[in-house]
Amino acid sequence: MKKVKDFITNNYITFLIYALIGWLYEVLWMWFVVAPKKFTNRGVLYGPFLPIYGFGMLIILFCLGKFVKKKHYLGNPAYLIASMFTITTFVFTTIIKYTQAKILSVTEYLSRYGLYLLIANIIVIIIIFLLTRKVEKIKKIDVTIILIFLLIWVLTTSLEFASHFAIDKLSGQWLWDYRRNFLNIQGRVNWNASRNFALGGTFLLYVVQPLIDKLLIKLSSNKKLAISLIFGIPMILDFIFHVFLKLI
Repeated sequence: MKKVKDFITNNYITFLIYALIGWLYEVLWMWFVVAPKKFTNRGVLYGPFLPIYGFGMLIILFCLGKFVKKKHYLGNPAYLIASMFTITTFVFTTIIKYTQAKILSVTEYLSRYGLYLLIANIIVIIIIFLLTRKVEKIKKIDVTIILIFLLIWVLTTSLEFASHFAIDKLSGQWLWDYRRNFLNIQGRVNWNASRNFALGGTFLLYVVQPLIDKLLIKLSSNKKLAISLIFGIPMILDFIFHVFLKLI
């Protein structure tokens, strides 16, 4: 029973921390980038929480928790292809972004540059593959963080798209609109946001999560339960009154 309680409280506190971090990130982004020196309370809650960030990091932890603890090397053909694809696509698309910023949709991007991107990926993968066959040290290069970055990119982009779609269908609201942004898909996700989430998620997984784990180990079961109730109940009530009741 204690293990079950600790599992629930550990994950709930983790969720609360990342929901708060996500709210701070969005508010600061609005303050410094979008609408300088103008406070904007992001999200649908009155409190300083953005649940999508909490859920996002829990999904990342559950999906990639074991993967991140192991080392994955360039000598493995699957990891070689995935890591080189990530690097090549990231560099290639970043160049296009700063030279052809008027391209808005993924469809337009692929129709104009898809073939060149494919060729670039094939060339890079072949070159690195041949090098691994001749230079033993290259096989032992650890590409785990690159693979984690790619997987977080896929997970967070999927979550953002699904969340936007669900909110749109349930309430008719568009809490964010990327239709004027570079490489967007239906205005629900775009290149910049997905890139930032992947970079941020990788940083949180490697730097912040170990600190949270250490904190949770030091706290007793009763303290973790108290923290969950003190901060969790107001957020749940906030959600019920300002989100759920508006949908029914």
